[in-house]
Amino acid sequence: MKETYCVMTKVTYTKTGKVTYKPQAKEVKHLTEENYHDMTCKDALQWFRRLGGSETAQRTYTSKGYKIFKLISTSPDKETKVIREFNFEVN
Repeated sequence: MKETYCVMTKVTYTKTGKVTYKPQAKEVKHLTEENYHDMTCKDALQWFRRLGGSETAQRTYTSKGYKIFKLISTSPDKETKVIREFNFEVN
């Protein structure tokens, strides 16, 4: 088995009002470096944007370098939002 590169916490929200979202599901997953790269690479973000949704990547300095630590994805119909947070402080 490959080594854990980071831990991803994924929270899915659904729209409840004009601008409010309610959390529906939470998932915690251990990712390898390859999985992390596949999710956060420039090509993947652009591909999702071309589908009509929005992708917002927030970066900061981590123990692994200057990396995306939060990825906010909104569906094209604006009814679903998924927030993925990456924790690089894995023991």
